[in-house]
Amino acid sequence: MSKPKKNPVRSLVVNALLVGVAFGLLGYTVWQNRAQIRGVFQRPLDFRLFAAAFACYMGGITVSFARWYALVRVIDRRFTLGQAFLLGFIGNVFNLVIPGAVGGDFIKAAYLVRMDVNRTQAVASMVIDRIVGLLGLFILAGLAGAFAWPMAPPQVRLLIAIVWGAVAAGFLVLTLIFTQALTRAFPRLAQGHSPRAGVLSELKVMSSTYRSRLDVVAAALASSVLVHLLMTTAFYIVSRALFPTGVPGFGPHLLMVPLTLFTTAVPIPFGALGVTEQVGKQLFKMVNHPGGDLAMLGFRVLMYAGGLVSACVYVANLNQVRSLTATAEELEEELVENELDAPHPSSSAAATPSGAGEP
Repeated sequence: MSKPKKNPVRSLVVNALLVGVAFGLLGYTVWQNRAQIRGVFQRPLDFRLFAAAFACYMGGITVSFARWYALVRVIDRRFTLGQAFLLGFIGNVFNLVIPGAVGGDFIKAAYLVRMDVNRTQAVASMVIDRIVGLLGLFILAGLAGAFAWPMAPPQVRLLIAIVWGAVAAGFLVLTLIFTQALTRAFPRLAQGHSPRAGVLSELKVMSSTYRSRLDVVAAALASSVLVHLLMTTAFYIVSRALFPTGVPGFGPHLLMVPLTLFTTAVPIPFGALGVTEQVGKQLFKMVNHPGGDLAMLGFRVLMYAGGLVSACVYVANLNQVRSLTATAEELEEELVENELDAPHPSSSAAATPSGAGEP
């Protein structure tokens, strides 16, 4: 029995509304900062600073591609670094540029499926990569907060405490996953075909796959901290380029930038366009930044410049991307419906993006 397809009209309407919200919030941010933006363009900009910031940004995303590569190698030793970089850039297009498209993580998982990697393990590599990515973000912010605690005002101390609570919760979640404590104590939770059972089933597979290679997980976590350190450095350089005076030091940025960038996970197109700017404005007020939302707009320039690089890779591998998109949509639906373990036709003819090298 064939599965009902998604309603294309409803998806189109929802995506159009989300795009409208994104550009509405962006317009509101620009209008709020119109005087500052005018001032920025009235003085000469040091494009060397933007070039340095872009180098840091690209360094960050390429380290994140290498992190996923190391996690996938636990599953399949055929996977190459070249494949990881190509799929990382293609996934970045889906995450950042194409509104309403299937997520970039599913594109990467789809490629593994077409290499005949077990579907649940392919999704597990995606899940663990996301978990260590988010945990690394909070660890960096928490370390910065620990150093800033003695001189931090009460509202910043509250924020630091929340960050450390998130770090503790993250490690608790990893402990529960790798010990399978939840499914051992409540085995019925993972039974059936409910979304809850599907999530627990995926986490169990992830645990079985990676608990014997906790060294790789630890290295991935360390690389995640490095990714966010590079992103923070890029943000700080952009701040200095836009505001010659009044910008707080690098330390406050280490606390506020990861929390600001965390909001890019909000499901609004173009990397939560508009939302992140408003969050950055409020967070950076705590450390007397002259314009956290305007600095985030400057950081957007780096993001979309990186998106342009990713789009070039996307176009160069367009035929393979179309095939991967179909598989990725199937994976996304099966994950929601807890049907990843259902039998599938053989997909041994893996589509290898040009230049990636044979698996």
